[in-house]
Formats: sequence, C-alpha cells, structure tokens
Amino acid sequence: MRFFVGFLITIGLIVLVIVLLVRGGGGNATPSPAALNLDAYTTGTTTASLIIDSPIVAESNHREIKIDVTQNLVTYTQYQGYEQSPLDTRTFPNNSAAYAVFLHALQNAGYTLGSTSKALHDERGYCPTGYRYIYSFNDGSKDLMRFWSTSCGSSQGTFKGMSNTVRTLFQSQVPGYNRLSSSFYEDKE
Repeated sequence: MRFFVGFLITIGLIVLVIVLLVRGGGGNATPSPAALNLDAYTTGTTTASLIIDSPIVAESNHREIKIDVTQNLVTYTQYQGYEQSPLDTRTFPNNSAAYAVFLHALQNAGYTLGSTSKALHDERGYCPTGYRYIYSFNDGSKDLMRFWSTSCGSSQGTFKGMSNTVRTLFQSQVPGYNRLSSSFYEDKE
C-alpha cells in the first residue's frame, strides 16, 4: 500500500512541475521593471522628452519635432530629414515648481507605463503614412525609460499610457506651439 501511495505522490509531483513550467512558474521568468516614479526626479539633471516623427517620405520632406523639458528650460526643435538637420530651435525658461507639476501630470497620464520588449524596441518603419511618438526620460546621460506609439492605432508600440494627454502636456509647455509646428503638419508629398 505504501508503494502505491508513493507512486501517486510521485505522479502528482510530476504533474505539478509540468503545470508550473507551462504557466511560467518555473523560476526563470524575469520580473518586469516597476514603472518609474517621476515625483522622485523633480530636481537634478533629468529631461522628459517627446519626439514626433512625421510620415516616411522623401529626405527633403521628412520632419521631426523634439520637445525637451527640464527644471530650467523647455526646448523645441524641429528637424528636417532623417539625419536631423535643425530647422528651428526655440528655448523657453522653466522653473522647479513648474517642472514638478509637469512631471506629476505626466505620471498621472501614464507616461512611465510601457512594455520593455526587445522585439518592439525599434519604432522605425511602423505606421509609415502616419506619425511615430517617442517618449523618453533620462537623468543626465542615463536613459531611464523609452517607449513609443503611433497615430495608426493603439496596438502599435510599447507605450501604455494616455498618449493624447501626454502629447498635449508636452505641446502645452511650448509657447506658440501651434504656430511653430504648423509647417510640420502640412501634407508632404
């Protein structure tokens, strides 16, 4: 009888191990990184950035906008071409209080939420007739996060936050954004 009970326990343990391995409980899964807490970065050398990359068109028609926000400055740069020749750069003053509120608003809009999948790391070529949006946050030269989405649908990209809200927050940091970016959104042939 003890042999039979031992046999059943052995079979049960084998089934349990197989179930755990199939479900990913085998101990080899790497935990996903916790979302960044932007409130901890309101001082120092951090930069929150948004890049808006235009549709994939001829070199001379391609445009890109980059907005960098730090505790001291907001920088708007519009580039031409895939090698990013600057067309227009504007800087505006910022301060610690405004930066802290901005980062808190980004946190609430899910700016730090996204997938770190290596398979989706490169946004190039996605949504070729629309826009690609790249969201990044760094501390000096150290990249703390980088996600992306497109105007072609929420299923493309790694960004999991509220993309429209985040883009509006960045654009609102640039005085006269609509005027400065009007040529960027013109239909390019």
